[in-house]
Amino acid sequence: MRRREFWAFFILPAAGIIVLFFLQSALNREFLKRKTEALVREQLTASARILAAEFEERLKEGALPQTALDRYSGETDIYFLALVDETGNVLGWSSQFEGYLPIAGRPASDPESWAIDSPAGTILNVVRTFPAKEGRVYSLYLGYSLSRLDEMLAYSRRSALLLFGALGAVGLLLFSGIYRMHRASLARTEEAAGERQEKERFRELSGFTAGIAHEIKNPLNSLALLCEMMEKNAPHALAGDAALGRIEVQKISRILDRFSAVLRPLDLRLETIEADAVIGDAVEAASPAAVSKGIPVRWEPGPGRRLRADRGLLAQALFNVVRNGLEASAGGEIVIRAEKNKAGVLISVEDSGPGIPAADRDRIFEPFFSTKADGLGVGLFLARKIVEAHGGRISAADRKSGGSVFRIELPGEKG
Repeated sequence: MRRREFWAFFILPAAGIIVLFFLQSALNREFLKRKTEALVREQLTASARILAAEFEERLKEGALPQTALDRYSGETDIYFLALVDETGNVLGWSSQFEGYLPIAGRPASDPESWAIDSPAGTILNVVRTFPAKEGRVYSLYLGYSLSRLDEMLAYSRRSALLLFGALGAVGLLLFSGIYRMHRASLARTEEAAGERQEKERFRELSGFTAGIAHEIKNPLNSLALLCEMMEKNAPHALAGDAALGRIEVQKISRILDRFSAVLRPLDLRLETIEADAVIGDAVEAASPAAVSKGIPVRWEPGPGRRLRADRGLLAQALFNVVRNGLEASAGGEIVIRAEKNKAGVLISVEDSGPGIPAADRDRIFEPFFSTKADGLGVGLFLARKIVEAHGGRISAADRKSGGSVFRIELPGEKG
């Protein structure tokens, strides 16, 4: 994925979600603050109205302002009370802030209630004016601390941050999962495109090679007949040369036949078989070469490893791998193992050769690639072609103890 696509697909949506989340959280806190303050104002205004009426009666009865206030000084919901005359003199007051009276003049914008900042926090002031005896006018000030509202907003802010952290973690997992799925999808797409290109290249190569093989086979047949006639009719001194020429021509013909077999499309004839049957056929086919080189081929039969496969073609693929191991080994043994796994059946072929050079490990299954001086590069390619036609895969690696190991993974019998 390109950097621009990464920004467009992940970073920008994540940044947009973060901005929307914080905007919504801020709007919610502001809405909660306004509604709570409005509710406190209403309740405090109602309390001021009731208290002002009571103070008016008590003062008319001759009670002193401070005495009238002391009766309500223990109210926990009211943080301070104050009686002020029309000249601004404080006639009496009571406060829960240890000798501090957070009172201020009325702002012109809101003459009945307003908020002020104080060392004790934000204080909401409410004032109620009422007449007293001798024509005097008193003002009753009530104060309510908004510290609980600030604590509630702080708690809301912490909860929002915790929620954002949880959502961020979930979002990160979600986006990373989507990103991995996208990368996997791109990888599969690129792999499929690579396979299509390889098939197209192989199809072109097949057509080209098949045409060349056809054009070469006709002259070779004539040349083989000519060598055979010369071998019969030539003098004894030239008969050996004619025979050698016939053998070489036949060798070239066999090479062309092998190329043609590799390029020919596979026609699978599937049947349910035991993996041991395929291994037995391959071992039997490789037996003359193994005896000739003095390298034993060892394997252990076992039941329950069933496949849905073309017995002849799969045995041919396994024989090509075993023959490759025999040709690469100067001693030791060839070990074949078969075991069941989750996907189906795994067949491994271990040899005692020099191993596979790292530079050649990715190329040994390519057509016409060989590290042997007289190799044609078709055996392992044909093995891969047959294995993949069965829905399996083949791979090669070096053994820690020396030599190579080829692994053929095949799907097991369905049902």
